[in-house]
Order: sequence, then structure tokens, then C-alpha cells
Amino acid sequence: MSVQVHRLLRASRLAAWGLPLAIVALALLLRMAFPTLVEFKYDEANVVRRALAIAYEGDRPAVGAISSVGTFHPPLHLYLAALPLRLWPDPVALVLFLGFLGGVAVWMCYLLGRTYLGRDVGLIAAYLFAVNSWSVYYTRKIWTQNNPLVTVLFFMALLAFVVQGRAWALSGAFLGAAALISLHLGGLAFVPVLVLALFMGRRRLAWRPLALGVVLFGLLLAPYFIHDARHGWEKVRGFLEYTGGEAHFSTAALRYAFLLTGSKAGLTVVGGNREAYLAGLPNLWWLDRVAAVCLALALVYALVEAVRGDETRRRTLLVLLLWFWTPVLLQSRPTRPIYPHYFILLFPVQFLLIAFLLVDGGRRLPDWRLSLATKTVSAKRLVLVAGLLVWGAWNIAALGRLWFVMEAYPKGGGYGAPLKYTRQAAHTARALAADGEVVVLTDGLTPFIDEAPTLFEALLFNTPHRFANGAWALPLPEMPTTVYLVGEIPPDAESVAPLLDGLAAWHSPRAHTALVMPGGWAYEVWAFSSDVRTTVWRHLTRFPRPLRLANGVTFEGYTLRGEARPGNTLEVWLAWRVHQAQPTGVEYHFFVHLLDEGGARHAQHDGTGFPAYAWRVGDLVLSRFVLTLPPDLTPGRYVLWAGMYTYPDVVNVAVVDEAGNAVDAGVWLGDIFIE
Repeated sequence: MSVQVHRLLRASRLAAWGLPLAIVALALLLRMAFPTLVEFKYDEANVVRRALAIAYEGDRPAVGAISSVGTFHPPLHLYLAALPLRLWPDPVALVLFLGFLGGVAVWMCYLLGRTYLGRDVGLIAAYLFAVNSWSVYYTRKIWTQNNPLVTVLFFMALLAFVVQGRAWALSGAFLGAAALISLHLGGLAFVPVLVLALFMGRRRLAWRPLALGVVLFGLLLAPYFIHDARHGWEKVRGFLEYTGGEAHFSTAALRYAFLLTGSKAGLTVVGGNREAYLAGLPNLWWLDRVAAVCLALALVYALVEAVRGDETRRRTLLVLLLWFWTPVLLQSRPTRPIYPHYFILLFPVQFLLIAFLLVDGGRRLPDWRLSLATKTVSAKRLVLVAGLLVWGAWNIAALGRLWFVMEAYPKGGGYGAPLKYTRQAAHTARALAADGEVVVLTDGLTPFIDEAPTLFEALLFNTPHRFANGAWALPLPEMPTTVYLVGEIPPDAESVAPLLDGLAAWHSPRAHTALVMPGGWAYEVWAFSSDVRTTVWRHLTRFPRPLRLANGVTFEGYTLRGEARPGNTLEVWLAWRVHQAQPTGVEYHFFVHLLDEGGARHAQHDGTGFPAYAWRVGDLVLSRFVLTLPPDLTPGRYVLWAGMYTYPDVVNVAVVDEAGNAVDAGVWLGDIFIE
């Protein structure tokens, strides 16, 4: 008999925990699958690189990333991101970690629903949360955002205090509120909810838990505000400017709250790839209207039950309604445009409310029994389960189509080229540069300012690398191996054609890989041994001796391409070498001018493709200049004149003799005869 009882208890436990665990497993699968098919643009790369600095370089920032309203967030999101990156310094680690936290949030949603509204409510809410396309999409994003797990934990603590009367839960609620604000300033929306909860639980309020909560709240936010106080309160003033601007009533907040309940995450972000996205899906978008109707009815039903229900139900539903309405109402009179991600704070309250409507409200509907084989089942329950399965399958299909489109159409969408392609290019370059350095040749120069350098500053972490504008400069470091990572290259490759032609002209690279994305965009990776300099000199006119400048640079030679006729374009490549490090903050521009015999200037190109802060002693650099000859240029003899000047004060760097005495303001490269 005891064996039978044991088996019954075991079966009961499996039935009780099997379904919620299956839902969590589904949530984890959706959030952690295809971890390279995520957005990886400037914001994401910035977060990764700053988190890597925390994990490996001892950086301890008091301020996080800049917000969409112009002020800065606290830095907790950076410290959170540093945890998985400390184990594996790859953005994929962070995607998997965020996906795992999203799965835990689904589990906590189940526990919250089961504890306060019943097991069936918890199951349905967790399922709706698990398959929701917006929740999956936002959970996988590497950026500054509110984390649904922290939101759920905050409200679990709040409900424990307000509904169950657990005094010490208030300390956890204060800590949760501080964590939400520290992750994203949008968490400030729940401060009024915390204050109202204090009022609702005033009879159970104990000063010690309250004092501890206030201390924890202050400690978590203190570094941010101390830093701001030492910098003239610029963050606080920026936030006050945002909130104090001219406001207008808008229904956008309510529309976004309903939008995030549905399945249109992919449809919203595919941008120019909309037709390709829709082509792979049946037209079931009307299901979103069904979900919106369910949410609208759920809000009304919860309000009615909050009025007429018992105290436990009333308090629970009132907290859930505050959870939903407070962020919406606070954004109903915005001073600037608002966006769907402002309402990540709502997850998963909309699913808890809908689940409560379906379970509690459904009990009030008439039911019929249907005979299936040897069993009779509730028609009402059968319809509910079938509807949930259809809704889940539709959301999963919409997500799967988004991942397909991101891979097949990496450009033209609001998501940008996914992590997969930039990461592959970086990994290829890193593997080839085991004993050397990577030079990233792209259209930007400065990490944390220009997007492409920011991407590779994160992806090439712990690999020696520098950046140059490949259209105008080609550095040759004094290293055993130099790897050039070029891209993104557009399909026509016109903007980087001179660079690619130059690399190809060197012949015999140690390796050359073209990583072509669907649609024709590409990265190219070239690896050369140190003897490539010998090959380079074959394509240049070398000066009899290097011409030394006052800043330790020597001009070594040049080459000229193009036909010298009026209206044509001449391309000048100037070879120069670095002999000494430059002072911090100093910047230079190079120039090549076309002068007539009287010294009058007829064409010029000034600029820099390789900034001084990136120079290393021993670098040989080829700088490219394009001279457009005027169509009315008089035939005759002209001079190519080159040099450098400090920027932005525009003071020429003198050419000096062996004793260091200034002898000229520039270098004569050679004569040109215009026909």
C-alpha cells in the first residue's frame, strides 16, 4: 500500500511541476536559440566593450549608457553584463545570459500568478509570457533596458508586503525599485507604486524593514548621484529638462502597451524587408486584435473584481493594475517621442491580467461536456487550450521568420547587420593575427563615437588592433603579421576600390578571406607577413633619403596614378614613417597641393585617415590623396607639394635638417606636366 501511495505522490508532483518546467524550457529555448542572430550596432557594442572594461580592466563606472532622451542611465546594466563576459569575453555569452534571465523571469511569473491568483493563472500567464514575440526580442537585445526578472521580483516583494503582510518584504521592494532605476531610468515609474504600497500596507509597516529598505535604496543609487553632484548635476538637470518640456496628450503609450501584448515584434523591426518577412507567414495578424480585446476585457474585469472581491484579491489586483497603468499614464503626456521599448516595464503584467480573465472569468461562463473516446472533457477548457496553442505557435512562427529574415537579409532592416556576420569577420581576423596585429579599415576612426570602430573595439577585445579610414590611409605596422579587416564593403565596392586594389597589388598575402553576406555586402580579411614592405616599395617612387619633419615623421616616397589632363582626377599615395610617439591630444592633417610655377594653388586635398593617437613607432603609412584638376587648367609644368599641419590650429609642421633646424614648410614630391 505504501508503494502505491508513493507512486501516486510522485505522479502528482510530476503533474504539478512538469507543465511549468516545460513552459520555462520553451522560454529558455526561444530566448537562447540562434544567439548570433541579434542586433549588434553601436549601442550594443558600446555596452559590451564597457562591460569588458569592468570585467578585465578594473573599470568601475558610476554612470551608464546615454539614454534616448539625452541624459545618462546609472551603470547597473554594465555590471550585470560584465558577469557572463568575465567567463567568456564574447557577446554571445551575454546574449545567452540575458536569455537565461528571461527564462527565470517566466518561472517567477508562474510563481507570482500561482501564489496570488491560482495555479492555472500562473501557468497561462507564464505560457503567454514565454511565447510573446516582443518579450523574446527585447530579452535577447544587448542594450540598456529594464530587465523583466527584476521587475517581477520587485512586484513579488511588493505583493508579499501588501497582500501577505510580510514586513521584511518591504526591504526587498525598496531594493528592487533601486535596481530597476539603476538598470534604466524608466524604473522611476514604479516609485509612485512603491509609495502607494506603503500607504496600502501602513498598518503593517515596521520601521526596521522600512529603514533597511531606504538604506539599500540609497546605497545602490549613491554612486550615480555622487558622481552627478561632482559634475554639476548634469544628469539630473538633463532629466528635469526632459520632464519639464512642453507636453502634449498622446495615446501612444496605451497603444504601445497593447502592441507589446501581441506578435508584431518582427513586423515592426524588419524595416525595408517587410515584404520578405510577410511572404513566409500566413495572414493571422488578426490574432493580435483578439489579444488586444482580451487585454482590454482583462483590465475592466480586474477593476471590477478589485472593487467587489475579498481583501486579498482586491489588494492583489490593485497592485497589478498599478503595475500596468502607472507607466502608461506617466507617458500619456510626453515631452518627446516615445517608443515601444519604454514599456518593457510592463512585462509580464498584461499576461497575468489576461490569464486571470481567462481562468476566473471563464469559470462564470456556461460549459458543455464533450465525449472523446472513453473520456468526457470540458468544451470550455478544450477551446482555451486550443486557442493558447494556436497563439503560441503563431508567435513562434513570427519569431522564426524574423530570425530567417535577419540571416537572409542582413541589411535594410531596423535591426542592422546581425552579430553573426561582424563576429565572424572579427574571429577570422583574430585567428590570423596570432603573432601580429589587426588593422580595421573602415569608414570611421574612433571607438565609442563611430559605429564600425565601436563594433570591432568590442569584438577584437584582447587582440591588438587599430583603426584607419581605409579610403584614405593604409598603415603597415612593424609586426611579424599584419591582418587587415576591411568592411562593411557595399555590393558595388566603389568606395573601397582603391584600397582593395592596393592590397591586391601587394601579391602573395599569407591569407585572404572574403566573407560575403546575403545581398552582396561583405567583409574582407587580408593577412601579410612583415616582408610585404619590400613588395610595397616596388610600387612607390622612393626619395633618395627620408625627409624628416619636426614631429618625428619622415616622408619616404610617393606614387601617382591617373592621367594629368584638365578635368581628370589624380590619385597620390604618400608613404611616411613614424619615428616617435606623439603627445596626447595632438592631431595632424596632411596635405597635397598642386601648385603652378608661381606658387598659386590649383588643386588640393587635406585630411587624415590615420589619427596621431593610433600611431606606433615603426609604422609605415600610405596616405591617399585625390586631386581633381580644374577643367580650365592651363597646360604646363606644375608641382606636387605635400606636408603636415597641426589641427585645428593649422600650424605647419616644419621640414628639418639633420641638426633639427627648420628648412621648409613642406616637401616637393615631383613635377607634373599638364597636357
